Amino acid sequence: MESEERIWIYVISLVAVINGLGIVRVLVGLSEYLRDQQKFIARQYWVYTLFVVFQLLLHFLFWWSIVGLHKAANLNYLSYLYLLIGPTLLFLGTSLLVPAAKVESLNFRSEYYGVRKTYFSILIVFWLWAIFVWPVFGHSFAPTVPLLIAFFLIALILRITDHPRVHATLVIANYAIYLVFIVLYATHLGELGRRIVEQ
Repeated sequence: MESEERIWIYVISLVAVINGLGIVRVLVGLSEYLRDQQKFIARQYWVYTLFVVFQLLLHFLFWWSIVGLHKAANLNYLSYLYLLIGPTLLFLGTSLLVPAAKVESLNFRSEYYGVRKTYFSILIVFWLWAIFVWPVFGHSFAPTVPLLIAFFLIALILRITDHPRVHATLVIANYAIYLVFIVLYATHLGELGRRIVEQ
């Protein structure tokens, strides 16, 4: 049992590094913005700001939820490659969403709508990945699948439309679903994994 725990730590380390790079990208972007805000003109957009914070929260939730996978059987090279897809997609989404502050002016609304299609395309694939991660590891679908499908549908709608009111409404919906996810499934570290393995 102890050797399995050691192997899992080794296996999960690259996943943690990739996920950590996304968190670092948000923090570096914020620090650049705070440091250089006197040097350029910035036009704020609250929807964009909420999506950046949501993206950071997704990185945290990913790490918190993935810990429970160490109890999953059937770990092989292909399932490990599948596992790496999740943090890679999150990192790519974060990199798109967080602009470099090394410009003379920054319009966050233009930035957001400029990357919207690509960003939400990545999120769509990420949510599909999340829906199937437990079956790939030889277990039934997670009880979180209805919430993951809701996230998926929101990303799909936001990929299709550029209507500002829809984006403003659905960013709030994302936070509501995230809160439900935390309350129901993620209050304790690895809780979701224990629930699935014990089924």
